Formats: sequence, C-alpha cells, structure tokens
Amino acid sequence: MASPFCRVRSRGKKGSPLRAVATTALLVATFFSGCDTPHTYVVLDNNYPPSETPLIVYHAFWQAVSFQTPVLPGSSSDVQNTIPASANTAYVLVAPGWDPTSSTVPTSFIVMQSRDGLGVHLNNTLHIPVDDAMFIGNCAASSFLSQDQADFITQRVFASDFAGLSYDPSTCTTAPIDDIGER
Repeated sequence: MASPFCRVRSRGKKGSPLRAVATTALLVATFFSGCDTPHTYVVLDNNYPPSETPLIVYHAFWQAVSFQTPVLPGSSSDVQNTIPASANTAYVLVAPGWDPTSSTVPTSFIVMQSRDGLGVHLNNTLHIPVDDAMFIGNCAASSFLSQDQADFITQRVFASDFAGLSYDPSTCTTAPIDDIGER
C-alpha cells in the first residue's frame, strides 16, 4: 500500500484513460519500489567512561520516550521510535556504582537534566549524549540543579522511582522519607 508521502501525479485530463493507466502504473511501481513512511528514532548514549564506580543511566525520559533499560558507561540504549519534535528537555537518573545484574533496585541516584533542549527532524535519529557537558546535576562535576528542578524531576518525571525517597540536589544524595514525611 502506498504511503501518503509517496505522491503520484500524471499529466492528462481528469478522468481520461491515459491518466487512469498512468496512475495505476505509478501506484504499482511505488508499491514495488519500497517507498515507505519515514521513521524517526531516539537513542541514549551513556558517554561516561567505565570506572570503579560506574555511572549507569538507570532510567531516562525525553519528549514522550521513556528509557527503562539501564545503559552502561560507554554504551547506548536500544533505538526507540519517536515522532519529530522541537527542542525538549531530557531527564536521566544515574545510579552510581549500581550493579545492573542484581535483583535489587538502586538506593542512590544522581538526578540530571539536559542543559539545552533536544529535537529531531522527520526520518532522522536523535542521539542523546549523557555526560557532564550535556547534562547538569552531577555534584561531583560541580554542576547542581536547583531544588525546584530536582523536585520536578523526582516528583513528576520519575515519581515511581522516588516513592518514599527524597533527593537533595546540593549533595546529590537520596534518602528515605520517614513516617512523618521528613528525611
């Protein structure tokens, strides 16, 4: 079936036999030529180097794409389908030193957001490089989020990951919330 992106036009009068034959021939040729709808993708690249305390991207979110599979330092996520989009902020949860092969969830996070918005055009692939040049929020790199930024990310973007936890962006520490709602 021809895509709406594959337009066929023929010369000739509307309703003429020549137009019908030409249109049919072009539609058949379009079908067999592989004309397809464009595909737009997004990939998350963990640009942190491997180390003794690796910075593993635990979860990430950009535009309408949620990355749920951890991404090890020096590697990339699977390609995700997306739609073309103007610049949008990307958010990541980094789990320092966490073992992705373990059955336990991380107990410590670094909450980060992209310094600038990231966009992608139709039929292209956006690569989101996760590192201290592209993201703010890594205290070890003297890069800090405001409390409002951290609250938005932990309470809205990654609310399920922070159920029962609080986050201090001035020290990049995660702590359990006690029964009265305090750290």
